[in-house]
Amino acid sequence: MKASKFLLGLLLVVSILLGACAGAKPAASDEKVTITVWDYYGEATPVKPLIEGFQKEYPNITVQYEGLDWDTTLEKLNVVLTGGTPPDVVTTDMTWLPKFAALGAFTDLKDLSGGKLNGTAWDAAYTPGALESITFNNQVVAALYDFDVYALYYRADLLEQKGLSVPKTWDELMDVSKKLAEGDKYLYQWLPETFHGSQWIYENGGDLLSADNKTVTFNSPEAVQAIQVYYDMLTSGASIYWGADQGERIQGIKDGRIAMFSDGPYNMGIMKSAAPEMAGQWKVALHPYSKQPGSYLGGTGLVIPAKSAHKDAAWKFIEYAMRVENQIGVYTYAGAAPALTAALESAEVNAADPYFGGEKPFEGLLAAMKTTRPYPYVRQWSDIDVAFSTAMEEIGLGQKPVQQALDEAAQIATDALSK
Repeated sequence: MKASKFLLGLLLVVSILLGACAGAKPAASDEKVTITVWDYYGEATPVKPLIEGFQKEYPNITVQYEGLDWDTTLEKLNVVLTGGTPPDVVTTDMTWLPKFAALGAFTDLKDLSGGKLNGTAWDAAYTPGALESITFNNQVVAALYDFDVYALYYRADLLEQKGLSVPKTWDELMDVSKKLAEGDKYLYQWLPETFHGSQWIYENGGDLLSADNKTVTFNSPEAVQAIQVYYDMLTSGASIYWGADQGERIQGIKDGRIAMFSDGPYNMGIMKSAAPEMAGQWKVALHPYSKQPGSYLGGTGLVIPAKSAHKDAAWKFIEYAMRVENQIGVYTYAGAAPALTAALESAEVNAADPYFGGEKPFEGLLAAMKTTRPYPYVRQWSDIDVAFSTAMEEIGLGQKPVQQALDEAAQIATDALSK
């Protein structure tokens, strides 16, 4: 009796298994899926050229590509991440991550990838600063695709003509800027926003928020001193105020108003295409500092929304985009700086550049990369950014003294953090 029951049960299990196999879906590798990719890069995108090769390698994955501008991408993300159907892969500005990551809007790529990116551990694939910028609550919420750190762009020809050395400290920057200036020409560009204000604060040993992100610190003594020195550059006649009304920087570069400025690697491509006649006049170096080198770390990340319907296929696309040869394409296609350490160390990226005097402009940017830091990962970051940028405008326009403007902005930011 027991043997009969056992055989009957065994036949029942086999029957169920056979039925399940007959009705089973194809394995994930054989399943045909379509993933949607949103890309804000624009005409010189390094993302779109990847699609043909990717689809040849993964014929069962079709890529529906949508080219959007920066503003439209952010606007649409705000909508689909709170409700609706999101895309599967998005090029995302790193300044957006604090808000969206704090809301749990993006997939943990470390979990999805098994802890590796194309066979390399995440902490070996990126510099420590780069890895920190994409990590939130021990989750890797983006693959850093290109990076943006600030270095000093300067008119090497003018420095040579006047017998001046490249400045390495704030005091030297003030001195060289004054000696370069000729009325309203050959000035250091003064920008009234968080990107550059935070850079000066970092270079003086300060920060925007405390380490636990609970206290506003951009009105600390170190921060106030930094912004005061930055403002003194303006009032001494060494700098030129450059707000939204002044238009694109490249015009100031071309007409000689700007002889030095601080910004990221994407400017190399802009200058080459918009001001080819200035080849050989400009070079790039580590930005001068007071106590330590410092820059905000930005750039572009590749993310998978948490509600993506095709995460495995989306991850395959990201891994393909992050192969070393395709990361080098970030530089060759878009003139941007690839974030992967192996790509940054490649001969293609580190070649001498005739436009920049035959030097290797990435050396200054890579030096800055070692001490960069991302913006704080708090969901209220947008409000804090607006408060600080407003204070910088008030300072730059002479509407409020540095301490008052930063104190008032800090109160607004503190109120935002408490909500």
